[in-house]
Amino acid sequence: MSSILKLSVMGALLVAMAALATSEVRADPVTFSTTGVFSVSGTNVVNFTNGNGTTTITFNGTTDSVNTPAGAQFGDIVVTTTVPANLLGPTIAGNFTLNFFQVSPAGTGSLVGTLSGQLGFNTGIATLSFATTSVTINGFTYTVNPSYTIALPVTGVGGGAGTGTTTLQGTITGGNVPEPASMFLMGTGIVGLAGAIRRKVKKS
Repeated sequence: MSSILKLSVMGALLVAMAALATSEVRADPVTFSTTGVFSVSGTNVVNFTNGNGTTTITFNGTTDSVNTPAGAQFGDIVVTTTVPANLLGPTIAGNFTLNFFQVSPAGTGSLVGTLSGQLGFNTGIATLSFATTSVTINGFTYTVNPSYTIALPVTGVGGGAGTGTTTLQGTITGGNVPEPASMFLMGTGIVGLAGAIRRKVKKS
């Protein structure tokens, strides 16, 4: 009976070590920041103008630290306009590049979206669309929504002066892969324990 008990204990230890090995590859905390560039201006601010006025779009990046997997905010698109209420706003066009800067493990990546639409105060909307919605940086995957609506308020004060904010929301998944040395030592321990169990079985 005692040999069976010992065998059971060793089996439980083997399962525990295997579970520990699995836990080593689970997701970890990650810190990142974002910036954005409009192709029309080459900066994070772009102006679109027609005969009725100018609509300005500004991207404000963010810095955040999350435990993956998690929902995350990747920055805000802020819109202002001088177009009077109910008049047609200028055409919104060009590309927008969302840049990710990962602190640890260090790395960078980017996603490119397309701007379209017309945008004035109380009239029109614009759309930011991403054909590719995810990028992976050293084991962490950043995913955005396929499309975001950019609009100004339909009511407001100031005779046409309006501000609208669109938050680029998404998810972060993944984690660090354990360092090879740690996995080698753990694997050696599991092999050794398995050998001990086999020897016990032969003796009994």
